[in-house]
Amino acid sequence: MIRYANAVSSEDLANLKASIENVTLRKALIALAMLAAAIILVRVILMAADRLLRRTKLDVSMHRFIKNVLRILLYFVALLVIASYLGIDITALVALLSVLTLAVSLSVQNALSNVAGGLLVMGTKPFKKGDFVSIDGMTGVVDEISMVYTKFHTIDNRSVLIPNSKVSAATVENYSSFPKRRLELTVSASYDADPDRVMKALRTAVDRCEPLEGEEICAAIEEFGDSAISYHIHFWIPSERFIDTRFALRTYVWEAFRAHDIEMTYPHLNVHIKNQ
Repeated sequence: MIRYANAVSSEDLANLKASIENVTLRKALIALAMLAAAIILVRVILMAADRLLRRTKLDVSMHRFIKNVLRILLYFVALLVIASYLGIDITALVALLSVLTLAVSLSVQNALSNVAGGLLVMGTKPFKKGDFVSIDGMTGVVDEISMVYTKFHTIDNRSVLIPNSKVSAATVENYSSFPKRRLELTVSASYDADPDRVMKALRTAVDRCEPLEGEEICAAIEEFGDSAISYHIHFWIPSERFIDTRFALRTYVWEAFRAHDIEMTYPHLNVHIKNQ
């Protein structure tokens, strides 16, 4: 702090001290009245700004940030006006406030980087409250987007806070951006099973998942393996049902294979010995 205070000359400090000492009681009382009027005026301006911000598509957290910045600027202007009326040296006062601001900003630079990240997140809007996302390797539903942290809860109901500086630099996957998602699954069946029967069983499993009507449903041979044939299925479902349906599909496929007497094979090796 002493290092930065040197940026303010002793002459400026002396002028500032002298101007403060010359303030009369009458001027001080008038200055208090001006301060009260400034407080009322700031509140009125902030109320008007709040009404204007509500008409925009900006995030609520951005509303708070803009109003806080506006509040600081308005009070700063009010302070300069009152100081000018009292005859206080404005140049020295601004220099002193600049030094104090610099010292504070350096001591909280990590928090400021999070605020900058929050502004970037709110400006680009990669997700919103209620979206199912993956951020920095963590997956969950977004609960709150503040200026410093993004808060969400995981599938197993753990609350997670990620600094916005990490959010703005991380790869973000938003699973709620679109109303539908494509669910895919690859399964293996024995070479002894008729492919038509296998694909019929797979379609039976897909039908139990209630796919979106009018969307593509694919069930086809994907690969001929060493010990089995790989079949691929994909279809479209509403995004909000993706997780539950993904787990249910495996059960439905297993049950459909058993109902159609289809063997779901595993890697194995047949050894044939030929007599000499």
